[in-house]
Amino acid sequence: MEIIEIKEYKSLPYGENVFQEAAISPLECGLEYEILSDNDALEYLDFLNFTRVVEVLGEFFDVNTVAIAKSNMLSSVALGSSVDNAFEKAIECDPVNLCSSTVGFSKNVTLECAKQLCAMKIRNVISVGFENEALDYLVKNTDINIIRIKSPLQEMLGFSTSGVKVTPFGYLVQEQNKSKLTKSSFKVCGKTKPTQQMAEDAIFAWKVAKYTRTNSAVIAKDLAVCAISQGYINGADAVEDAMDFACENSKDAVLAIDGFVENEEIVNAAIQGRIGLIIEAGDGAESKKIAKITDKYNIVLIATGIRNYRY
Repeated sequence: MEIIEIKEYKSLPYGENVFQEAAISPLECGLEYEILSDNDALEYLDFLNFTRVVEVLGEFFDVNTVAIAKSNMLSSVALGSSVDNAFEKAIECDPVNLCSSTVGFSKNVTLECAKQLCAMKIRNVISVGFENEALDYLVKNTDINIIRIKSPLQEMLGFSTSGVKVTPFGYLVQEQNKSKLTKSSFKVCGKTKPTQQMAEDAIFAWKVAKYTRTNSAVIAKDLAVCAISQGYINGADAVEDAMDFACENSKDAVLAIDGFVENEEIVNAAIQGRIGLIIEAGDGAESKKIAKITDKYNIVLIATGIRNYRY
């Protein structure tokens, strides 16, 4: 295991609550960034949201991607033909939770995006870059915190620092989750085969689910999230909540879960939502039984053999 050495600290205004002191310490192998706005007093939660956003941007560093996070949880992710298109698709997923959120861009923020951001009550914008006109517009017209990522986004894929949690029983240390889908792990289990678009949506949704809290359910279509539910006690509740949020957008969409299909309740919820494909670990006790049910309703079932639990 790698040894983590904590050196100097920079005080933050407060921690999770205003009565808690907090600080941040620089990481030798961390991403380089700069604050382009006047406000440099970033808060504890801001850095958590930056992390949620940048993790996903790292997965899709080579395409136009927009990721949105709030309260240390992803709320929306979308890929697009352009940055503007990706931003529009991300907004459509969850416009309510845009207020006070952190919005991340994998490519330069355009003037059109800047104008939309200024019209919303966004807290942070973090991006690999900004068009000159866009940056000028943001600085002059809003008090949004503006952060530029100076390191290549793909470095997040190789981020090797161990995860550390402090408990009364001792330090819990584990390596980072570096799971990746491969041809050998990506297996169609039933008779129903996916279309090319479905397969692309399945990979996209699986990558998003990798960065959600267990138990989670991600519904996606046309390379954009329709719903994210996470942090539930069991997977069935997560799926049902995601279906309720997505409503009619779940028709022919992809459902990705961070583990395996635990029971028939999950499949029944997918059937009611008219889901077209389910992607899951496929190593549960009910896997063979689940495959028979999905075949009956012409739902594609893909097993990855990979559980992406995140507690």
